[in-house]
Amino acid sequence: MLRKNDQVVKDAFILAAGLGKRLMPYTRYTPKPLVLINGRPMIEYILDALLNINIRNIYINTHYLSEEIENYFLNKKLPNVYITREKELLDTGGGIKNALGKNNIDPIFVINCDALVLHNYSQLLSELQNNFILKKMDAMLALSKVSDAVGYSGNGDFYLGENLTVEIEEVNINKYVFMGISILNPSALYLTEKKKFSLLETWTRLISDKKCFGKIYNETWCHTGSTSSLIYAEEYYKGLKS
Repeated sequence: MLRKNDQVVKDAFILAAGLGKRLMPYTRYTPKPLVLINGRPMIEYILDALLNINIRNIYINTHYLSEEIENYFLNKKLPNVYITREKELLDTGGGIKNALGKNNIDPIFVINCDALVLHNYSQLLSELQNNFILKKMDAMLALSKVSDAVGYSGNGDFYLGENLTVEIEEVNINKYVFMGISILNPSALYLTEKKKFSLLETWTRLISDKKCFGKIYNETWCHTGSTSSLIYAEEYYKGLKS
């Protein structure tokens, strides 16, 4: 799909350093990205979507059972995959900042490994690309209705303003769930000098500056950070085969 502007998001970062405590016992001997859903590691569903839109480079941070993830990618023999092992957990923002350094200045997809989009994953990524305008935006977040987020237990994360700016303060009655999928201008990570910090800290700053925008996804998806959502995803894919 051709973009509406000449700024192409060519790279992606998969956040894969978490301990996966909420998925015990699945993650006792297996890192969360490699937990199987319908016989496939959950990270493969992300990889498929990224490869379908011709992503150039894929960056991944690891910590818990790093060797398992590294061996998985050695066997996959995918080109242009760069894995950074964190000796200590740096949280989401710190992990990206540490892995990319200051030389990576192009906007990049940032995807949590437990974000499982069941319908039209590649299309969602393409729509984020097509709506991201570098001169105007430093971040674009994929958002959904609470009712569409399987495995999510909160009441929403953000609001959307009339011009699709992401808002923390209430601007309407609809509060949306962040899907763990976004586009980020890496320079925004240097708004703080911290080594260890959450992306929420970065987004809060960008929201205040009106540089963070949202894109609503209107289909069911799974936050596979809970056993119930794993079971839901498993049953969904089994249903496709029957």
